[in-house]
Amino acid sequence: MILYKYRDYTREGKKRVLEIINKQELFFSSINYFNDPFDGKVFLHFNGKLNEIKAAQIRTQYTMNLHKEEKFEGVPFENIKKLVDEKFSDDFIADEREQKAIYERIQNLHNDKGVLSLSSKNNNILMWSHYTFNHQGVCFGFDSSKDFFVEAKRIRYQSHYDNIWGWLHTDEEIVERILLAKSVDWEYEDEYRIISSSPGVQKFSNNTLKEVIFGSQMTDDDRKEIINECTKAGLKPDFKQAVLDLERYKIHVIDFLDY
Repeated sequence: MILYKYRDYTREGKKRVLEIINKQELFFSSINYFNDPFDGKVFLHFNGKLNEIKAAQIRTQYTMNLHKEEKFEGVPFENIKKLVDEKFSDDFIADEREQKAIYERIQNLHNDKGVLSLSSKNNNILMWSHYTFNHQGVCFGFDSSKDFFVEAKRIRYQSHYDNIWGWLHTDEEIVERILLAKSVDWEYEDEYRIISSSPGVQKFSNNTLKEVIFGSQMTDDDRKEIINECTKAGLKPDFKQAVLDLERYKIHVIDFLDY
């Protein structure tokens, strides 16, 4: 499967494109800079009966304590059960300060993540318009079976926020569920996301880049520049061209040699 990254090739966007080509690296952005205002918003439920919450917390705390600082802790299950029994009471679960502390912990973990957004589509009119500066940019196609692309997960599109029970899941589970859900209004993007522990760049192998698609409004000079930069960097993707179908409001992606 090929996953696609649309990029602007004007102004600051050109710098990013050349970094992808020359350095073989992609930038994982902070969720705080995404264009969907619902991205980055944590919403949890804390209702439930005490015995249900205790059972859920025993699983959650046991899971969270198995790995700390990437080391296997091997915390005895009995110790976790005792900790939960001692700590959790009706007053504790109703305490708004405790709920606020969980919210803040989850939100901070969420904000610390880096996210790379990709799509399964290379011919979407809106994405070419929004992310390539009116079809003047480029779209990179990456082999999803290589490098960090194997970790890509498909977004769930839905009409409402996930009903996440704050007591049931580990912090990482909650953050992943939030990051992998979006409104149905975005379904046309068919987005996949790769989540990293922090924002920043990650490198990919030379043979991971499979396609470079030129926008329908890209200039000849820009196309030549990108081809030359790929050649100098030792990259050998298939060069393709996005072409407008004026009869059906569609974009066709064809081999550049046939253009």
